[in-house]
Amino acid sequence: MQVTMEWQGAQVAAFSVDCPAGTAGVGSVTMDAGVVGSGSFTVGVDASAENIRWALTVTQPE
Repeated sequence: MQVTMEWQGAQVAAFSVDCPAGTAGVGSVTMDAGVVGSGSFTVGVDASAENIRWALTVTQPE
């Protein structure tokens, strides 16, 4: 599965997560403070099959 994050029309993160059948795939990306400013952002998930279940957590420590 490919995950991308955009803020104000610019891609600020992208990473892949392996999702083997019958197990949970885990992936993460760490960004420097200030990469994503105030306002909304967009996250896109491109999975190889419609039956892949996924969840997303966004943590903003600053």
